[in-house]
Amino acid sequence: MYHTITLRALLLCACSALLTFNVSAQTSAAQQQQEAAPNIAARALSAPAVSEDSTAAPSDMDEVRRLLRQQQEELERMRALLNEQSSTIDSLRQRVELTEQRAANAPRIIKTGDIALSDSTASAPEQSASQNPAASKPQDSDARMGRVEEQVKKTSETLARQLGSISFSGDLRFRYESFYGQLNALANGDNPAIVGNPLSTRQRFRIRARLSIRGQLGKEFDWGLRFGTSSFADTISSNQTITDFYNRKPFGLDNAFIAWTPQRVPGLRIQAGKFDVPWVRTELTIDNDLDPEGLTEIYSRGFKNSMLKNITFVAWQLPFLERNSAFVRNANGTVNVDESGRAGRDLALYGAQLRARIEPSPTVGFTLSVADLFYSGTQFISPVQFFGNQLQLPVTFTIPATANTPAQTITTQVSIPRELLVSGNANLGVSTATNNAINRDGRLASGFNLIDLIGRLDLTGSKRWPVSFILNFVHNTQAHDVSVAGPGGATQFLNNNENNGYWAEVQVGKARESGDWLLGYTFIRIEKDAVLTPFNFSDLTQQSDTRVHRFLVSYTVDPRVAFTLIGFFNQRSNGLLGVFGATPVGSLNGATTRLQFDTTFRF
Repeated sequence: MYHTITLRALLLCACSALLTFNVSAQTSAAQQQQEAAPNIAARALSAPAVSEDSTAAPSDMDEVRRLLRQQQEELERMRALLNEQSSTIDSLRQRVELTEQRAANAPRIIKTGDIALSDSTASAPEQSASQNPAASKPQDSDARMGRVEEQVKKTSETLARQLGSISFSGDLRFRYESFYGQLNALANGDNPAIVGNPLSTRQRFRIRARLSIRGQLGKEFDWGLRFGTSSFADTISSNQTITDFYNRKPFGLDNAFIAWTPQRVPGLRIQAGKFDVPWVRTELTIDNDLDPEGLTEIYSRGFKNSMLKNITFVAWQLPFLERNSAFVRNANGTVNVDESGRAGRDLALYGAQLRARIEPSPTVGFTLSVADLFYSGTQFISPVQFFGNQLQLPVTFTIPATANTPAQTITTQVSIPRELLVSGNANLGVSTATNNAINRDGRLASGFNLIDLIGRLDLTGSKRWPVSFILNFVHNTQAHDVSVAGPGGATQFLNNNENNGYWAEVQVGKARESGDWLLGYTFIRIEKDAVLTPFNFSDLTQQSDTRVHRFLVSYTVDPRVAFTLIGFFNQRSNGLLGVFGATPVGSLNGATTRLQFDTTFRF
């Protein structure tokens, strides 16, 4: 703007000078003609010439005066604009100086030596600026701005060294869910000789919200936190049902871990805390929402010029119930050390997995894994059933013999508040494992040592429609016979061969970019004691003694938004009362359908 005003002023000055030059030139030419003409002609023509010049000269002078006045007005306008610009520049300079003063007075996490160094290096420009008043203000501002930038940089570096790099992520999911074909296991209302009564359909909405924080400390340590919705008593679901008069939803701790990746041992990673499942598995054995706690050790090694691309070994030690010390006496009153140790043993999951990745071509890949999952102390788990807000806990006690009656052993159900599941009462070991086989005393019949075999084939020749096949077989090596009440109240044992589980899945497509489609089908068959049911797939109608077909369709609207439709079609393999329950012939046993429509947002 300043340059535009200056050019306009120069143009007006040039115009006025040109007009003045033309007027003077015309006057001098007229005078020369009068001197060169004869005196008579001059006298004869002098009167008209004089009268003409006298009329023309005043008009030219008026024009010059008018142009000069316009030029003066234009100069005044330029002066006013220059004054306005000067005021604006002064105001901006004052704001910059005020910001510098605030930044200089703010507390800084900087070493004393760094502050002294920055002050001493900035003093030289200030001294030279004081000797040169014309350049003092710009140099002084530049020096102060440089000091502020340097101090801010040092502060950021110091904070980064203390906290490390931090990243945030999370997701929100809104689910509509419906159930059809549900049955209970009570005597039929129309025919009491059989069991099973149809239940009404269910329609409900559920939400899930999760927030993750990840950080890096140096080159060898990283940590993580994640908070999510869930019911504290339900470890295998992160959903919250929209119910209970708009009450507030729990938002609990899902992850809290620290991991060490030593540079001296490439490929080694050790982590402790509460974390995602570190080994390869399907929901046949472990639900996706389960976050185990304890220690894991991972060693992975990659190979470049080979079909064998990677070998990984994972080991874990994951306690899941701490019990109080036990004190068991013998019949003579002495302490039974062995039984006391067994009765006070904590419950934990120990295991290891070896897996390998093989790629015979750029578009074909195999992942093979074998794992052993050993659940220690499962004989102390007490399965419970929910009735309203109460738990039905099986209890067995003995009435001593008297002079008139013999000793009696009685098993019954005791109602306790549901909150006891999360109260940390270590002696009870209550669990929602209601699908595994139960002995007459209310305890689990089997132990659980799972051999888990998984194979995955990936075909990526089509970028738009990659194909994956997943096969999972699990075998429980500690399935035991089940004790039940026989004729006359005597205990009898039933043979238990219900110890295998099967998972077969195919996926076509992907869900990464806008416009992607993912199609999937899964067949699931889980026998009664193939897996420990507090920890496996929560979306099944029952988590063992079941046969399921699952269908999935997912569309990616945006890399961060997806619509997903899932259908479960469940069939009880051995009727409503299970393989050891002797379900009456003719009892109801229809398929149960569960539909889920999800809208998921990721950030």
